[in-house]
Amino acid sequence: MQLSIEQLEAFICAVEEGSFSAAARRLGKAQSSISGLISNFEIDAGFSVFDRTSRSPKLTKQGLAIYNDIRTVMNSHKNLSTRIAHIADDIETELTLAYDELALPKATILKVLEQFSNTFTTTSLLLIAAPHKGAFKLIESGQADIAVALSQDDYPEKVAFRGIGHAHYYTVVAPSHPLSQLDTVSTNDLALYRHIRITDHSTGFRHFDSELSTQCWYVNDASMLIEMVESSFGWAQLPASAIKSALRDGDLVKLNTQHQTVTFPHCIDMLWQHQSSSGPALQWLLNALTQAGQSTTKQFL
Repeated sequence: MQLSIEQLEAFICAVEEGSFSAAARRLGKAQSSISGLISNFEIDAGFSVFDRTSRSPKLTKQGLAIYNDIRTVMNSHKNLSTRIAHIADDIETELTLAYDELALPKATILKVLEQFSNTFTTTSLLLIAAPHKGAFKLIESGQADIAVALSQDDYPEKVAFRGIGHAHYYTVVAPSHPLSQLDTVSTNDLALYRHIRITDHSTGFRHFDSELSTQCWYVNDASMLIEMVESSFGWAQLPASAIKSALRDGDLVKLNTQHQTVTFPHCIDMLWQHQSSSGPALQWLLNALTQAGQSTTKQFL
């Protein structure tokens, strides 16, 4: 038995539309063509898939039994056709995106990825959380195709970058922390308490990297960092976008620091390798993430 895609398509369309005539209109065929395709399908299958005794054809018990299988086959055929077309158009089959959650909020990245999934249905994505210098290192080593991270002082020649916005930082503590009771917080006050800082796996301890405190704890997960500050382990400098709800709900409070009376910005960079920037899916991400970075910056100015 050999069933054609046309037969399966006519069957599925007749079920979804509720009649052969409606299926014919949807597929741009004559009603007789749809009837013929389904009749030949029934001959090949050896049983009736539609009960035609009523005004509108209804699935028989046998037709109902194979409906989901046929729908699965048609979806697979559609996916295959799309994948072949994308490969022919040199659309990437997979991409790796490294992201620093303290640079661009997860919610913003997810909005971009939702649009990406609708545009590039056959491109697989690998998302890697990469705090501190982790995203840059993944690009430099060729383990990621594109990254969003806080700006570094310098990049090697093979790494392309684009500034896409600013992350505005507050100095914050939990309401129960002693620093929260001070009207104005000096650098000497900060030095008395533990500074909770972000790092990455390979960097680890960042000695001689802080002028504000000699008491430092480090964590390579942004969510854990925020929870540690909320649990009063110490103070931290965190982007407004990451702690907006915590500030609103009273889980964190902003410190009125003498050395920094307004929010201070960190540049957000998008990174990629020069030689891998030609694919349409990567180009789409470059443009979409640029717009997302600009929009996020405007929200917190």
